[in-house]
Amino acid sequence: MQYLYVPYRKNMKKIPPYGKPLFDLLSSGSRPKNDINLFIGYKAWEKGKAFSISYPCRTLTLPPWCNPVVYCWPVQDCDVLIFDTGYAEERYLTDLSGALFEDGASKIRCVNTDFEIFNIDK
Repeated sequence: MQYLYVPYRKNMKKIPPYGKPLFDLLSSGSRPKNDINLFIGYKAWEKGKAFSISYPCRTLTLPPWCNPVVYCWPVQDCDVLIFDTGYAEERYLTDLSGALFEDGASKIRCVNTDFEIFNIDK
């Protein structure tokens, strides 16, 4: 997969997998109509790929065991719904939500593997 480098970041972080259509949409001044769906965990690649076919401008993936701060998250003024596909640790979710809020996410919610949904506060 080819990664794009975002020029407005100091250290030129890369866009996360499946993030180019969303980045292009936000760069044009538009916003997605619904939540951005971010897939994390063991099955993140498969779930993200399948979801991106129908919703290319609303899909992001964080590959398993990747540090979330290495990416530039195209989430400015958007709500994010995280789908945990593999029992993410609390520290990992804390680091991820910190990176998302730093890049401008408005609201973050998470669906865990037991299908429980909860809000993540700044």
